[in-house]
Parts: sequence; structure tokens; C-alpha cells
Amino acid sequence: MIKLTPYRAYTLATLRLTMRDRVVLFFSYLFPVIFFFAFGEGFDAAKSAGNAAQVVSMVLVLGVLGNGFFGGGIRAVLERETGILRRFKVAPISAGPILVSSIVTGWVIYMPAVVAFFLLAHWRYRMPAPENPVSIAILLSLGIIAFRAMGLIIASVVNTMGESQVLVQLLYFPMLLLSGATIPLSTMPDWLQVVAQFLPATHLYLGLQGMLLDGEGLTKNLAAAGALAAAAAVALFISLKLFRWEKEDRLKTSAKLWVAAALGPFLLLGAWQAVTMENLEKTRILERRQNRAMTWLIRGPRIVTGEGRVIESGSVLVRRGVIVSVTEGLAADGDGQNAEILDAAGRTLLPGLIDQAVVLPEGNQQRTEEALRSHLYAGVTGVVAVGPRAPVAAVAVMGRLESGALLASSVLAVNLETPAARPMVLSEWMRDVGSGRSPGLLAGSLAQQVLALNPGPAGIGQGGQDAGAATPYSMAGRAGLPHGPSLHRQLQLMVKSGLSPADALMQVTGGAARALGKPVGRIAPGLDATMVLVDGNPLEDIAATEHIVAVFLKGERVYRTGLLSKE
Repeated sequence: MIKLTPYRAYTLATLRLTMRDRVVLFFSYLFPVIFFFAFGEGFDAAKSAGNAAQVVSMVLVLGVLGNGFFGGGIRAVLERETGILRRFKVAPISAGPILVSSIVTGWVIYMPAVVAFFLLAHWRYRMPAPENPVSIAILLSLGIIAFRAMGLIIASVVNTMGESQVLVQLLYFPMLLLSGATIPLSTMPDWLQVVAQFLPATHLYLGLQGMLLDGEGLTKNLAAAGALAAAAAVALFISLKLFRWEKEDRLKTSAKLWVAAALGPFLLLGAWQAVTMENLEKTRILERRQNRAMTWLIRGPRIVTGEGRVIESGSVLVRRGVIVSVTEGLAADGDGQNAEILDAAGRTLLPGLIDQAVVLPEGNQQRTEEALRSHLYAGVTGVVAVGPRAPVAAVAVMGRLESGALLASSVLAVNLETPAARPMVLSEWMRDVGSGRSPGLLAGSLAQQVLALNPGPAGIGQGGQDAGAATPYSMAGRAGLPHGPSLHRQLQLMVKSGLSPADALMQVTGGAARALGKPVGRIAPGLDATMVLVDGNPLEDIAATEHIVAVFLKGERVYRTGLLSKE
């Protein structure tokens, strides 16, 4: 039976000594605080709760790395080199209490800093309290214990202080630079992100990001938590076996390979991630969450609300992906406090455009995704997929669209028949699939449910080009009709056939949204900030819809050029 007295006594003594160690205090407290404010100001954390969450994740990982490698590893070597451990060799104490007390001390020293960072983030950057503090505390505790144990195994296998510094730097700097702790993972090429999956700090960082940005719990991060726990157990076991009281006790150079054993769980986890690419997908999702948490003030544009109302000069405030206010006149400077201001005087802000008949590529998910990205590039933020294969094509990308892994136009509905039929909401189609009926019966049941949707003066295929031009259907995806730009051409043909620009815009914004029964196609408080900013006035010249300045999707300003590159 383990006697607790030596553990308690040595832990208390170690705590007192540690609080006097300036190196440990620097890397546990001051060093992360410096980075906290440097990152916070550099990433404009005051303008985005997502950026604030990223900054907190970065400094927490930085602190855990410093606490483990410098507070645990370097300090343990120093105690052996200066003869401190030799004094305990003749005392009634074993290596166990010494190693365990180091881990406990690291946890006790660092956890108050964790609380301080969250308080600082709330005070300086208005970051809301996390949804799952218990999960965050557990994951951080596992990280502290694991990296502290890794520091101890380094101390066990090196023979001199110089060797310990070299080995610590070989582990510390790759984790510092590649884990996301200093350089965001989303900015790295995919191959480098795959390499980063072999580093323990990457999984700690992604776990914290998921918890802070996406409200994940510990169950969503069991692989990372399990790897941290396994690494801690392996490292502590090896440290006990290789523990030395005096600096004269030398180990062979090959003993340093024991460090690889402590990293073994992460080598396996990295290999798994290299095959599944799950964390690369998670990185994209977290990037969406972060970008959509930005606060924007679009000041001075003409606002076409999609509800029949036009504000000649107004302002729109967006926070965390949702429109907070739509006001007439220029917003005061104070209204844009902690917001990214986009001056848009002389321009027109439209709701995201809706294309009510799009033929998506069949049997090729990559081509389907490219088609939807092309629509978003053109300011078409929602589409109705048509044709007998529409549900299959839509379902293939729906999961990635909803999670944010795929940045592209949303599939609002599917329609098995012609554009003259009422589109069937995709969730209804999926519910019928779940009922177990055969594809033939499913198609028949949907066909019976569709009702006529007002096709305008003439439906597609019921007349010449000018006759069909009065309907809000582009039929993009058919021969000669590219995805995205076709809707702009259709708007011009609709106006040419006699429709006013205002009526034409209504058909592809608020009117389309009403037909679909969706809360889109409008600029109003409480709705998703999905909008298009164009140069000029499309109410006078409909061709102005092609002069796109910015596209916002759920509050995120879309980097349009990136949409044209293949993921």
C-alpha cells in the first residue's frame, strides 16, 4: 500500500521551492501573458469572439508546453546537476514521490493562470464564458500532466544540462510552430497540417479550439484525451525506471530513444489522421466558426432588403453571423466600436441571391462542390437542385455544407421534376429515405407531392429565350450555362423581357425565399448575415449585380478568389 505522507510532504516542499524559481514563473505566467496580448491585438480579438477563442487556445497551449518542458524537464535536470536529489538518496523516500510531486506542482501552478486568461479574454475582448468549463478543465489537466511527464522523461535520459536543452528545443519548437500555438493551422498547406498531426500539442490545441468555438465536450475529443493520458502514463513509467539520483550516473546515448516511446500514442494517432484526414476537416470547420464570429459594420450602402423596401443610405451591424440592426443613415463611429468597418457609400447591399433551378453534376462529389463554390463566387448563396438525381447530388455535400467544412452555396431544396414544380425541402426527402421505402416508390411519392410554383409569364421550355427569360430560373449546369454567372445573365434577360429591376431582384431574393419557406433572401435583424455588396445601383442597371465587391455568408466575408482553387 502506498504511503501518502512522502508524496504530500515532498509536494508541499516542491511547491514552495517552485514559487521561488523565476524561470518556472516566467514560462508559466509572464511568457504566456506577453503572447496573450501580442496575439490578441494582432488577431483583432476585440472584433471577433472567434479570434478571442483562438488567442486563448494558443496561449494555453504555450503555457502547457513551457510548464512541461521547462518547469518539469529542465528543473528536474537542474536538481540532479546541483546535487539536490543526492541529499534525498539517503532519506526514506523513493523516486515515485519526487516525480509525482513534480506533476502535481505543475498542475497547481498552472491552473490559476488558466482562470486568469479566461478572465482577461472576457475583460479585454468580451469573449463569452465557455459552454463546457468542466471538459476544458479535464483536457487541460491531461495536457499539463502529459507534457510534465514528457519533461521528466527528458530529464531521465539526458546526462547534462546542455543535452537537456538541446532535446527540449528539438521537441518544443516544432510543437510551438506547427501545433497552432503560434501559427494558425488553417494557414498551413494540407501536407504540413498532416505532419502536425504527429505532434501532441496539435491535438491539445484542436481540442481546446473545438470546445471554445464549437461547444464540443470531452466525448468529441476522446482520441486526443486518450493519447494524452496514455503518453502521461508511459512517460511516468519510463521516468521511474530510468530515474537517477546523481549526475555521475550516466546513461547510454541510445537511452534517448525512450522519448519516442512516450510519443508513441501520438505517432499512432498521427498515422490514423493521415489516413482519415478528420482533423484537417475539423480545422476547416473551426475556421468557419471563427470567421463567422466576426463583428462587422457595413456603413453607407444602399440597402435592398428583399422585403420590398429600399434604404437609400443605411448601415448594417453584424455580430456572430447574425444581423443585429439595419438602420437608415450613417452609423456613428461609436456604433462600430469593436467592429470591422466596411465603408460602402455609393454601393448597394443585396440579400444573397437564390437560384431556383440548378442542375448539379451527377456522380462526382468534387464537381458538385466546385459547382456550388462557383455559385457562391457569383453571389448566389442558395440554390434549388433540380432533376431526378438532385437529391443524391445534394445529400453528398449536405453534411459538409452544414458543418462548415465546405464553403459554398447552400442547397436550400431539391426538385425531382421541372422548375415549374414546387421544390421539395431536402429534409423531407431524407425523412422519406429513412422510412425504408424503395427508390421507385420514393420518387413516385415525391412526384405526387409537388405543386405548381408560379413560373412567371412562361415556363422553361415553353417558348423562346425571351419568353423563358421572365422566370427566375437559370438552369445552370446545362450545356452552355455555367454555375453562378448564369443567374446574373438571367436577371438581365428578365429585365429585357419587361420586368422592372426591382421585381427581378425580388424574384431571386425575398420572393424566392417565400416560395421555399426559408428564412433567407432578406436583410433584417435576427437573420443570418448572408449578403452581397455590389458596385453601382442594380435598381437602375441590373448588370450592376455582376460587379461584386464582397460576399458574406452567415457573417463570414468570403475570400472569393479562394473559392476557385480546388481543395
